[in-house]
Amino acid sequence: MKSAGLTHPPSVEAARVVVGTLLAQGVRDVVIAPGSRSAPFVPVLAAAEAGGALRVRVVLDERSAAFMALGMARAYGGTRRPAVVITTSGTAVANLHPAVAEADAAGVPLLVVSADRPHEFVGTGASQTTEQTRLFGAAARLVVDLPADLLADLGSTAGAAAIAGQVRRLVAAARGTFSDDPGPAQLNTRFRPPLTAAEGVPVGPSPGRLEALAPLPGPQLPTTARPVQAVARRGLIVAGDGPDEAGPVIRTLAEHLRWPLLAEPTSGARGGPMALARYAELLATPAGQELAGQAEHILVAGHPSLSRPVTALLSRTDIPVEVLATTARWTDVAGNAARVLPLPRDPGQVPELVGILGLDSVGSDWVGGWRRAVAALAPLPVPGEKLTAAEVVLAAYRSSVEPEGPGPRLVVASSMTIRYLDRFAPPAVGPGPGVVANRGLAGIDGTLATAVGLSLASGEPTRVVLGDLAFLHDAMSLARGSLETEPDLQAVVVDDRGGAIFSTLEYPQLMAAEVFDRYFTAPQATDIPRLARALGAHVHEPRSRSDLHAILSRPPRGLSVVHVRVHP
Repeated sequence: MKSAGLTHPPSVEAARVVVGTLLAQGVRDVVIAPGSRSAPFVPVLAAAEAGGALRVRVVLDERSAAFMALGMARAYGGTRRPAVVITTSGTAVANLHPAVAEADAAGVPLLVVSADRPHEFVGTGASQTTEQTRLFGAAARLVVDLPADLLADLGSTAGAAAIAGQVRRLVAAARGTFSDDPGPAQLNTRFRPPLTAAEGVPVGPSPGRLEALAPLPGPQLPTTARPVQAVARRGLIVAGDGPDEAGPVIRTLAEHLRWPLLAEPTSGARGGPMALARYAELLATPAGQELAGQAEHILVAGHPSLSRPVTALLSRTDIPVEVLATTARWTDVAGNAARVLPLPRDPGQVPELVGILGLDSVGSDWVGGWRRAVAALAPLPVPGEKLTAAEVVLAAYRSSVEPEGPGPRLVVASSMTIRYLDRFAPPAVGPGPGVVANRGLAGIDGTLATAVGLSLASGEPTRVVLGDLAFLHDAMSLARGSLETEPDLQAVVVDDRGGAIFSTLEYPQLMAAEVFDRYFTAPQATDIPRLARALGAHVHEPRSRSDLHAILSRPPRGLSVVHVRVHP
C-alpha cells in the first residue's frame, strides 16, 4: 500500500533515499545477500546498476558477502571509500560479525545496512526477529536505527531529509572523517510491508546532496619548535600492517635517518636500501639480540603482529619507543610508548617530522652492521626434489611483484603463509609491494571472500595464497550465482595437510603426537581439487617447480585454483 504523495510503497521510497544518499557520498560497490525483509533495496539497486552508477554483487552467504565488501573497501586504498553489505533480518545480520570485527581492528570503512522488522515485533517471537542494533557490540563506529514510522513518513521533505542526514553521518563515521578512526558502521532499517514495487525505481538525487568523498584532512604535526640541536641516535623503525599511503612515508623516514627498517609484508614499506629481510629470525639469535641491545630509539608505525621477537623489541623500557600513528588507533601492546605522533601522508613532510622527533641521521655503519648480521645467518634451505610451502609462497610473491608489467594483486592468509612471506621475501627495489592480508584480528576466515571483493572492486587480476585449512574454511566464497560476473582470481592452495602454524609453537613439545595432530593440526579429508571444480574453478595441480612457475607466470583469467601438495 502506498502513502499519500508517494509513487512507491514507503519501504521502497525509503530504500531509494538511502541508496541515493550513499551514491552522493561516493559509494560505488554494494554486496547484497538474498532475503525478504531487504527486498525494498532490490529495485533501487537494480536501477542504479542499470544506469552505471553502482556495482552490485549478489552473494548467497552473508559471512562471505561481508568479507567481500571488506575486500572492496581495501581495494580503494587511502581514499577510505566505504563498501556496503546489505542483508535481511535475523541470523543473516549475525553472520556479518567476523568481517565487522576485522574491519574494526584493521580500520577499514565498511557499511552494514541491515533490514529489520518494526520495533513492536522485537521480543515477541516473530520470525527472524532479534535486537540487531546490539549484535556488533563496540565494534561499530556508529549505529543508526531507523524506525518504521520514520521510513513511512516520506510524503514530506522532512522525512526524507532526516534519513539522508543519518546516512551521511554513517558514511562520515565509517570513513573517520572527523575522528580519524575509520571502521564499520551500521544502518538498521525497519520496514513494514509492502516490501517491493511493481515497476522499476530510479534512484534520483538525494536530499541534501553533499560533495562525494570530500578530501580527508591530513594529520597535523604538532607545532613544537625544532630542537636547537638534533640528536644522532642508533635506532630502528618497525612497520606493521597499515594503509597503503603510509608505506612511502615510512621508507623515506628510514632512509633519512639511515635506520634499519623492519617492515612486515603488508606495511607497504618493505622496500628500499634500509629494509631488512629475515629480521625476525635475526632478532631470535644472540647476534641479533646484541645488535638490538645497541639500539637507542625505536619508532613503530602500523600494526606489527607477526613475531614474538618483534613484540619483545617493542616492549623495551630502557629506550624511547615512539609511535607514529596512521589513524586515531595505534599499536602499543606493552603500554610503554613515550610519545604518539601522527604519521604524515606526504613523504615531503618527513624532514619536519624528524625535526619534531629531535633526531638526526646516523652513519651507514649502523645499518651496515645489521645487513652483515643478516648475511651471516644460516643459509636458507636449498630446494630439494619436493616443493615446500615456503617455495610456493615465494613463487607466488615473485610472480606478483616482479613481472615486466603490472602483476596481479596479492592477498595472503594470516597464518603460516604470511610468515613464510615475511621470512623469505626480499625487500622490493622499487615501490613496496601492495600485499593485502586481514591482519586486524589475524583470522583465517574470509580470506577468499576478501580476495574476491578486492578483485571485483579494483578490476585487476588477483592472486590469493593460503593454506588448505584457510581454503576449506572459506571455500564457499568461491561460489557465485550464474548471473554474477566471474572474477579474475587465482587461489594458490598450499596443502601441507593441516595447521602448520601450531607446530612452530610450544604445543608439540607438551603433548602426544596423536593428540597434537587431532586437536591442532586437524588434517582434513576433503578432496580440494574436486571441491574447487564443483565450485566452478579451473584447477591446476602442479607436480614440479617448472609446472608451478609456468602456471604463475600467466596473469589470472577467470576463477582458478592451484592446488600444491607440499612437504616439510
